[in-house]
Amino acid sequence: METKKKAVKKKIITVVVILVLILAAALCYYLVTNSGKKDSLEFSQIQQTVTEPSAALSEAKVDNSKTLNGHTLVAENDLYELYLYEPALSIIVRNKNTGAMMESTVRDEEKLINVNDTWKGFLQSGIVVELQEETNTMQKKIGIETSGAAVAVELIPGGFHAKVDYTAQEFGFEVEVKLYDDGSITAYIPESSIYENAENKKIGNIYLFPLLGNTRLGEVDGYMFVPDGNGALIYLDDKEGRFDSGYVQKVYSSDVGVGESYVLSLLWEQYETHNEAERVLAPVFGMVHTQNNLGYLAVIESGEEEASIYATPNGAYSEYNWVTASFRKCATYIQPTSNSGGSVTKVTDRIGYDIKIRYLFVEGEEADYAGLAKRYREYLMEKGELTQKEDEFQVRLDFLGMDVENWMMWKKAVPVTTVENIREIYADLKTEGVTDILSQYKGWQDGGVQSLPVLSLDVDSSIGGKKELLKLMDESKEQGIDFYLYTDAVRANPETGNTTFDTVKKMDKRLYEEENYKAVYNTFVYWTPTKSYENLLKLEKSLQKNDVNNLALSNIGNTLFTYTLGDNMQTRSVSKYLYEQTLNELSTDMNLLLEAPAACYWRYSKALTDMPVDDSDYIYTDQSVPFLSIALKGMMPMYGDYVNFEANEREYFLKLVETGIYPSFYLTYENPSELIYTNSSDVYSSEYTVYKEQIISYYNELKTVNEAINGSFITAHDIMENGLTVVTYDNGITIYINYSESDITADGVTVPALGYQIVAGGVQ
Repeated sequence: METKKKAVKKKIITVVVILVLILAAALCYYLVTNSGKKDSLEFSQIQQTVTEPSAALSEAKVDNSKTLNGHTLVAENDLYELYLYEPALSIIVRNKNTGAMMESTVRDEEKLINVNDTWKGFLQSGIVVELQEETNTMQKKIGIETSGAAVAVELIPGGFHAKVDYTAQEFGFEVEVKLYDDGSITAYIPESSIYENAENKKIGNIYLFPLLGNTRLGEVDGYMFVPDGNGALIYLDDKEGRFDSGYVQKVYSSDVGVGESYVLSLLWEQYETHNEAERVLAPVFGMVHTQNNLGYLAVIESGEEEASIYATPNGAYSEYNWVTASFRKCATYIQPTSNSGGSVTKVTDRIGYDIKIRYLFVEGEEADYAGLAKRYREYLMEKGELTQKEDEFQVRLDFLGMDVENWMMWKKAVPVTTVENIREIYADLKTEGVTDILSQYKGWQDGGVQSLPVLSLDVDSSIGGKKELLKLMDESKEQGIDFYLYTDAVRANPETGNTTFDTVKKMDKRLYEEENYKAVYNTFVYWTPTKSYENLLKLEKSLQKNDVNNLALSNIGNTLFTYTLGDNMQTRSVSKYLYEQTLNELSTDMNLLLEAPAACYWRYSKALTDMPVDDSDYIYTDQSVPFLSIALKGMMPMYGDYVNFEANEREYFLKLVETGIYPSFYLTYENPSELIYTNSSDVYSSEYTVYKEQIISYYNELKTVNEAINGSFITAHDIMENGLTVVTYDNGITIYINYSESDITADGVTVPALGYQIVAGGVQ
């Protein structure tokens, strides 16, 4: 009898266990399939009306019988005329004062004799579509005329509206082009007008007026502008066939969700052998014809998160120079089908967003890269994207608190800059007159700099603990030092936090993992944007409870990705929208510092950190120019990359003088050799005593420079034939910079080798 009771009891327990397991499995399934559904958004939910600038639409009556190179006049104002050739939707923009013009296609058949049919169609079409067939991973360029597309044009005030039907491919869209009284022109394709009827044919990419301002070989003097780093130019000279490709970069960095990622080039599987390319922080590009004193800056007003900038010099594909944006409407990705290596190529659904570009034309003395940058500044202010912020000089001194190393069965703390160490450094620098300081404290949290996420003000005891850190922050505030706590808002460490749910899965439904080949933690993942929001709100609540209002954030300002939630594709537009909502809410009560943020987030940051002073130095770019610095100097503070890791220290210093960017140092109190077995082993030079004199020197010199130009805008930037770089400000200050190893005299000013001179009102 006892045995029978035991058997019944055992069965009951078994049934209960099975039921518990079933319920647990159901709960897990629910969490997995519903986790982050609050992230899931459609285009209609995030669509935002593009704010028009103050310029009025040109509504002047035009003579539609007037023609130019086969194009008919469709709009004009006091400055420009807009002409259209309907069959190819080709446009010409003509300056009425000078007669200078920019064409959007190549109409001369004799100049296209040696061009293959694909590129001929590209060069002769105002709008180009890349066809994506599900059976082919390669996209095919199709022009309007060469594809036999039907075009129906209706003239409207200021321009035209066109419906384009690619009948053979079974898709199409509508486009609207308008001329404004300020000389700007918009080209707009609304998402609602796009249709795709074929099962296996989709719109891959769309190019709007890719040849606008094109030139052949070296027939026209000038350059293309690309937003690489701070800015770069590609001259319109004859390249003599040296290049078989040109510049191409994704706006706002690559998309890890569909396989676009930075691939490390490793030596001995440990050491990176080249630097990552500079990010595209602003959705702009441009063309300038210097000999005709005509140029434009193209600003992508909608669709920038799915755009790539192309700048192709002559010799690559054709004899023509052209710069444009390509808008991705679907993406291909590799879907694994087995663990043994099998896979298939898949195509995403159409990515929903409007496409809109505004071409801001400049003429006369303003037709140069400085003029483009100034026009961009005016544009940002007109649209309310940026307001002038306090821009007082400060030296940026960032500190690494602690990291960890593997030790026996656990992690061992490696503190290299304690709270007391920072207090000591501040006091030491104060005796030297260095008082205007901005600092970010990295690795203050329990577990060190790689312990992510950070959800509360939980300070590691090895650097002094919470009480001492709060005391230091109060002291810093009293001394006028801006002290920020730093954290990564996007990356998650699977070994220091629960990352089972709410992490980013790529389009192939597999978890995105960032491999970094470091000593302690090798793999990081990304939070979904909504989880980042939740984490940051928890941290904000904890910080404000302790009267802490300064927060520095990395990655959230420059990381966009496509990802999946269940069976739903979430686009980069969704990421951008959710991050913007997060930053907007945080900035209401917190002072934020964003690390190299994209232009769409500039308004939320008190300053911009890690601003590039140069470009990526590609072989096909001819000149680095400080486009972003010209646009932003006087609008808000900008801080450069860390001086510690610059190879040519003097040249970098002169770049800071030229660009108006403030210096940054990454410091530890202890010798960085202490970090050799941590993930911070790449911090090879940071000890305060090593950099003390350089900090003092940079501070004194650059403070003097910035006192002369405080609050002023750059009005001109010139590179003279003798090698001098000349920067002019609107308060009358001119700075001459000499990057050569010999003294140079110009305009009655002698500038020493590897030096500079500040001239006020013509007086040195």
